[in-house]
Amino acid sequence: MAFQLKATESVSDGIKRNVRHQVEKALDHLSAKGKAHRTRASENEGVREVRKCFKRVRAALRLVREDLGDDVYREENWCFRDAARPLTDVRDAEVFVEIVDELAQQFEEATEPGAFAKIREALLANQQEVTRRVLDEHRAFAAVKEIAVRALARVANWRIERAGWAALESGLRRVYRMGHRAFALASKNPSVENLHEWRKQAGYLWHQLQLLEGAWTGSEKNLVEQTHHLSTLLGDDHDLAVLREMLAADPLAYGGHRMLKRVFAVIDRRREELERQASALGREVYKDSPEVFTSRIEASMIYEEVN
Repeated sequence: MAFQLKATESVSDGIKRNVRHQVEKALDHLSAKGKAHRTRASENEGVREVRKCFKRVRAALRLVREDLGDDVYREENWCFRDAARPLTDVRDAEVFVEIVDELAQQFEEATEPGAFAKIREALLANQQEVTRRVLDEHRAFAAVKEIAVRALARVANWRIERAGWAALESGLRRVYRMGHRAFALASKNPSVENLHEWRKQAGYLWHQLQLLEGAWTGSEKNLVEQTHHLSTLLGDDHDLAVLREMLAADPLAYGGHRMLKRVFAVIDRRREELERQASALGREVYKDSPEVFTSRIEASMIYEEVN
């Protein structure tokens, strides 16, 4: 089932339906933990899927924030944010191994022989330890499942009283405005923190546009692909930045300073490439003022039917 509103349903029904589906999808992955056929690979896939589901829920919350009210919005947003946090370390540990494999394929000759193999060995051991600690020792799936079950029961009580575009416009404009500002700040000062904030806002915008796509005439549908690509570029850049910090924090565990010097040069080069691409795409996505952007989306929506 697509993460989309339907032009034939009310905003209230559509938001609740999509949120329920995402939480139920997450619960399916969380409930599979402990089954006989469950493997580490399927558990790691479950971690990623649960985090994706919760990100979509948080984007939906932002879309109807004004109708929900700040108290409900903050309670639910913090709930899904905090629920996903125990799973982040597991996801990151797996992704770091994948990143090193990709770098090894592209830049093996730019580093000392065996550099990536040494790093991969240490990262793989770290992944196994993190996964064991979080999923087995701390039983994170059971804890997250308990939170998700309670959150699912609250969705029916969400009050979204306005109809059509009136219920959606302010939430979309707010996320676009925050992304617009984050892009400007990251352009002036591309620190890890500024790029991370821009990445988050681009991700929220992408998921909100996914929701709205089902009620569009089609003239703005390329925005979904643009924002998805932008979110991916910034996400890849952030993963590289966090990996670099991890290696730098304990250089002896990953081959020593001399070996890592060339590895860091490779990571920095790749990050520069990703940031150039993201900047070019950002200028396209955030070319309008928030008011002009939301007017464009409104003009493309079949909002007479989204009552």
